[in-house]
Amino acid sequence: MNNKILSLLNNNLLTVTPSLIRSFDEETSKIPGIIKLTLGEPNFNTPSHIKISGIKAIVDNKTHYAPNRGIFELREAISHYLQRHYNLTYNPKSQIIVTNGASEAISTAMNAFLQKEDVVLCPAPAFGLYKNLAEINGAKYIEIDTEENNYKLTPEKLTKYLKKYCDKVKMVILNYPNNPTGITYSENEIKRFADVLRQFSVVVLSDEVYSEFSYKERHTSFSQYLPEQTILVNSVSKSYAMTGWRVGYLCGPTEIISNLGKVHQANIATIGTMNMFAATEALNNGDLDIQKMKLDYKKIRDFVCKKLKKIGYKIAPAEGAFYVYVKIPTDFKGTSIDYARQLAQKAHVAVIPGAAFVKGDQRSFRISYAASIKDLTKALDNLEEFTARRQSNGQNNSLSCS
Repeated sequence: MNNKILSLLNNNLLTVTPSLIRSFDEETSKIPGIIKLTLGEPNFNTPSHIKISGIKAIVDNKTHYAPNRGIFELREAISHYLQRHYNLTYNPKSQIIVTNGASEAISTAMNAFLQKEDVVLCPAPAFGLYKNLAEINGAKYIEIDTEENNYKLTPEKLTKYLKKYCDKVKMVILNYPNNPTGITYSENEIKRFADVLRQFSVVVLSDEVYSEFSYKERHTSFSQYLPEQTILVNSVSKSYAMTGWRVGYLCGPTEIISNLGKVHQANIATIGTMNMFAATEALNNGDLDIQKMKLDYKKIRDFVCKKLKKIGYKIAPAEGAFYVYVKIPTDFKGTSIDYARQLAQKAHVAVIPGAAFVKGDQRSFRISYAASIKDLTKALDNLEEFTARRQSNGQNNSLSCS
């Protein structure tokens, strides 16, 4: 590439690293016989009635440009869904934008709010997209370490960081149930966070894409207790096994949504019209689909957690989503990437190293149990054999990947 052109790129972009989740998944996919427990991809097909709705939209020639904020039928379905499931009130005419998946919803919000030297606070470990978007915009991304508290942020620690960075804090990001840890927050905890944040002039980006998969207790949306400061992000991708349809949405106060709409319009204008009709069907008539998937995920979670503990691993409380965050044995002296590579090459199990979710490294790895029970059983058996071999061969400190 012409270096003169390269030098014209946004300097912030040059320092941002690509997603380690994607690159590590690609790296390990080349290993023969690998069992992939890497990506957050539901192990279900989109329910038939939703697919039929998308097909019907195509047959009915609903294939032309849709309004920038999405078809009204879908915005209305989102509004009704949020009211029915989480007791939220959003006007479909003025407080909802349909986006190209949750990723674009997050991107739209962060690009709209963040400027150079703004501070973004985010509990860590966290999905890497938040850090990258903050840094592209020249903002300072500050991780709040939660490992010592079983990966949970506390109101006291949040207050400490808000006071430390004071009026430089522009945004606080909450993602729960959390990717990668699977932890989530109770209604009382959400109330306490809201009480803290109400005292500061900050926007809360609440990423709740795994809201339907909360196993400990019913999910409470942050928007219920601080709607005037909250940008809510959600999608149909995980809850209805519709990752490839790319339908997400963001909700917020009318004037904020009006301005976020400008960013959304400039980025993509609108998403696929037929996809929106499929999502409308999902939100209106897919509650039973969610219940079935949630029941299956919970059974699989229980099986996976029990087996991991039997092997000897320490894990974070897997209260939601479809991930288990696993601590690397203390006798292993390498990085999380080293350990994950050993698992891939010696046990033929692909996981995501903890380095994908923090700025430096974290001696953990993420397992996605959104996989078949056959693959999970084989993967866990392989992990058990791998662990036993390391112990019996006295290779506790080996970094060899041969």
